[in-house]
Amino acid sequence: MFIALKVTHIVFVVAWMSCLFVLPRVILHWRKICYSSQESEAFKSLSIGLFRFGSLMAILAIFFGIWLWKAFSFNGAWLHYKMAFVFLLIIYHLISGKLLLNIIKNKPFRSNIALRLFNESSLLIVIPIIYFVVSKNA
Repeated sequence: MFIALKVTHIVFVVAWMSCLFVLPRVILHWRKICYSSQESEAFKSLSIGLFRFGSLMAILAIFFGIWLWKAFSFNGAWLHYKMAFVFLLIIYHLISGKLLLNIIKNKPFRSNIALRLFNESSLLIVIPIIYFVVSKNA
């Protein structure tokens, strides 16, 4: 059961991360074509779908992560550090949703540079998580 639970958690985490990595990029491209209504609607649909899928994957990843944590009594400083960075990823996800909502409400877009920096910043949160998980027994 431990392996199946761990694999399930990892699958949902990977799915969530793929959405976190792609959604800001889609928003950036949406910004570039916002004056062409047909393409804009396609990017709007894609962005909303990505956010919804990513939200579901986040909920499932967190659920299975908590299940792993409680069922197998994981503990240690690495877990606390990892959870702090997971919390930052949740905030990042919510900010992505806020950006999306602002765009849907026709509020002004952020600048290209701000969106690019935001897009790349998720990796700065994910790398420490991977490090803490891999080095927990080292």
